[in-house]
Amino acid sequence: MQYIWEVVLAAEKNGIREADLQYEVPEVRSPYLEVSFYDLNTQTVEQTAVEVNPFYRFFDIFSGVLDINQKEYGKTKEIFVDAVFHYLALTDLRMGMSRKDYYFKFLVEELESGQFGRKAKAAIQLFSSYEKKYIVLALMDVISSRNYREIFKWLFQEIYQDSIIYKSMDCANELYIYVGSAETQEERKRVQFLLDTFLPIGVRTEVFYQEHFGILEVEETMILDKVLLI
Repeated sequence: MQYIWEVVLAAEKNGIREADLQYEVPEVRSPYLEVSFYDLNTQTVEQTAVEVNPFYRFFDIFSGVLDINQKEYGKTKEIFVDAVFHYLALTDLRMGMSRKDYYFKFLVEELESGQFGRKAKAAIQLFSSYEKKYIVLALMDVISSRNYREIFKWLFQEIYQDSIIYKSMDCANELYIYVGSAETQEERKRVQFLLDTFLPIGVRTEVFYQEHFGILEVEETMILDKVLLI
């Protein structure tokens, strides 16, 4: 890793927030790197202290403050360096983010902070980071296209790889959903969150978990003891 934005991304992968990082200027530092690690090839961040070279890219900002001939105000300088590097790190990240990246970041934060309601806040914690990514992408697509059903079908099958979604032959607003996983309290909450969030009011659903329902003239769905009748 060579730049502070790389450190931030690596830290977040390891569960360390950018706000928890502590940027420090070591007495001995490489003039060719912005960040210093004992192992120059490391790709992980496991501690909050990050040694930085403030002159690598930001000489104009720090040259006056960190003049080696000025020894006083040591603690104040440490606080200044840390505060400014937090700002610079976030600026680095934002410069590389598209509008879609911004929306993605804010939607995740809003879901996790409860701005979509307490039930949504509790439910979103049941999904992995990988699954949250698809949920937020689907939300963004719904907002822009309003194509609820197709987006719901795509999202559900991304999260539940063995799932199958059928539309009723008798009622256009009725869906039969085979999840393809064991029915547990957690799975029921996850599925209900997806139904409540992505399907419009008026769409009725029947949800089946591990056991598929029987479909006439489809032989593999009509095996005795492994089929539900509807």
